[in-house]
Amino acid sequence: MAKFPDKARNHLMQVMTLSLLTSISGFSLGPEAPMVTAGGLAGVSLARKYAKSNNESTGNINKLEETLAYAGAAGTLTGFMNIPIAGPIFAMEMTSRSAGLSSSAAKNWSFGMAASLAGITFVRGLLVPNAGIGGHFTYASSAAVGAVTGREMLLVGLGCGVGGAVVGTCFHKTVGFLKSLIWSNKSSSTSTNCDKCIAILKKTLVAFTIGVLSLNYPQTMFWGEGSLQCMVDGQCTPFSATPHGIPSVMTQFAKVNQNLPFSSWTSALQVGTAKFFAIALASAGKFPGGVIFPLLSNGASLAHSLVASLGLSSYYLVPTMVMSFMASCLTSITRTPLATVMILAMTASGITPLSVMLPSVLLASYVSVWASEKLSKESFFSYSS
Repeated sequence: MAKFPDKARNHLMQVMTLSLLTSISGFSLGPEAPMVTAGGLAGVSLARKYAKSNNESTGNINKLEETLAYAGAAGTLTGFMNIPIAGPIFAMEMTSRSAGLSSSAAKNWSFGMAASLAGITFVRGLLVPNAGIGGHFTYASSAAVGAVTGREMLLVGLGCGVGGAVVGTCFHKTVGFLKSLIWSNKSSSTSTNCDKCIAILKKTLVAFTIGVLSLNYPQTMFWGEGSLQCMVDGQCTPFSATPHGIPSVMTQFAKVNQNLPFSSWTSALQVGTAKFFAIALASAGKFPGGVIFPLLSNGASLAHSLVASLGLSSYYLVPTMVMSFMASCLTSITRTPLATVMILAMTASGITPLSVMLPSVLLASYVSVWASEKLSKESFFSYSS
């Protein structure tokens, strides 16, 4: 819990504000990571206040901070994304380098679950009691999609799992390379005004580069869940049908028509590649934000490129491959295989044939984590052990 120093709380509002500005500016980053951090820090703050008022020992303080950090992160993620149970599992899996739970997460499992249920009860039962429950992302236009054979399930799960691991490894390697180019490795306890000006200039140049990308590929911009739906169905949901609020002048230079379904595998690949570098640049530029929805979107566009290049048109196999590749791209970075599958399941619309799709998705998620560990000992996130 040394990662939660007292001074971190003083910058919490600044990080939240910057994250909001990053999101509404269309950067390929979501607001979920700062919100989870805020929930964890809130839990730590409560633990310290309680310990101070009750003169708790150092050992008890550390345990309480750890428990309430998990609980705060789990409750916040659940309330924000409307994903009970999946929220705490994601928060707990995130602290493990491999496909499993760390010892500290396992000890706090029940507290995280309790916080998740409390969060969904408070948000959905009290704050917005009339809001609908359930997901809305549509992977197929009809519930009657047929069946996936055992052979197809294995091929999709293994293929998408390995493919997602390759994408994820390339992603964190690219982010590391860009960070080495943008930021100096020199360590200094003090920073001069000149250093601050240079840092601002660097961020401005990164933002400009991302802006150029978004002018050519407006699909790279993140404006909410509508942007993910466009990628999930291969732009069968047109860009113009989503509440993006982006003026037409910013989309007139698009290399790939954002209002029509992908015309070829190269079109989807262009969008996927642009999205990949937009997320990598924003991450390397140290802009605050999360990567859950952006990586899912990136995985969806790359999946449609793969489907089109293979010439697949099976009405039931295509959505299975899309969801599987989405899951594998995210889990190769976050190492959260079970939570990712649950998030995709709980955010899918009612007509999504989950019983047909989930076996492949689950296999792809775990294969992606295992393959990522083989491909690289490094990872996007740092772990304490």
